[in-house]
Amino acid sequence: MADFEESTEAYSRTNHPDAQWFPHAGFGLFMHWGIHSVAGIQPSWAMIKDYPYGGEAHPPEKYYALAEQFNPQRYDPDKWMAAAKRAGFTYAVLTTKHHDGYTLWPSKHGNMGTHRHLDGRDLLKPYVEACRKHGLKVGFYFSFADWNHPLYPVGDVDFDFNKRNQFPPIEPEEDRRRFDTFYEFTMGQIGELLTRYGKIDLLWFDGVGWRDRKDLRAQETITRIRALQPGIVVNNRWGKVGDYVTPECQFPEKRPEGWWETCQCTNGHWGYNPGKPLPPADWFLSLLAKCRAWGGNLLANIGPAPDGTMPEDFYPLCDALAKMSLTEKTGW
Repeated sequence: MADFEESTEAYSRTNHPDAQWFPHAGFGLFMHWGIHSVAGIQPSWAMIKDYPYGGEAHPPEKYYALAEQFNPQRYDPDKWMAAAKRAGFTYAVLTTKHHDGYTLWPSKHGNMGTHRHLDGRDLLKPYVEACRKHGLKVGFYFSFADWNHPLYPVGDVDFDFNKRNQFPPIEPEEDRRRFDTFYEFTMGQIGELLTRYGKIDLLWFDGVGWRDRKDLRAQETITRIRALQPGIVVNNRWGKVGDYVTPECQFPEKRPEGWWETCQCTNGHWGYNPGKPLPPADWFLSLLAKCRAWGGNLLANIGPAPDGTMPEDFYPLCDALAKMSLTEKTGW
């Protein structure tokens, strides 16, 4: 995840019939998975010195060295999604690329991902197939921020949390040139995600920002996305032009307008965290009930292990949820 100021400002909700599942979805499974899982640390942010939440792998060279150890030989998303379906999850969202720039598919853009470290293995294709097999809507998380890209302005000088939001000086014209180049690189990756795997139901943006630039070509972006996937649902983190708002890590103080979803980490941070167990089933159902009472969805994060398995307590949790009546517990 990225630092994000919760927004309830106006956004442009799609009227496409294929997108109308979202306000009724209720329960989503979020999964932050990548090279960070090897060390059980926070995705991306852990490479920043003195980052206060979720471990540290500073400097970035130490963090990126984890890519050599990321080898999910026991990856079985069919088992993941079968359990999720039994538990009552209706959609899933997997991190295709976090801020570290590591792609879980063999992208033709960039030099950090499975095309470099896993002999071109595509980790997204079996995930998409498993979602479809078990009747879950397919969601992709995608980070605009790419801290591995030479043109992206990270905003933490020397990857130091004590120097947050500090940027080296740059001429406006050079900054514009860099942004435009990076934008097309980003759209190249998004194009791959939206054309290689058939119908994608949801695109979950994060980390969208560029120094103090206000024009991030957001409307152009949503237009290009819908040209490839007309019925897709998109959150509003890219220029507030998406379909729904995403209050993060805490329940909103007042009911958001329109479609909304709260995303919640469940065991200490967003990635795989073997030192902390998942909450009991009642915790999930209680929060889900609050969300549904206000017409929102709960997107609960559970980080897979580096070998491609889910945490040991994931399956007992799903079994417990499956035995409970969601209708009785939530009125949904």
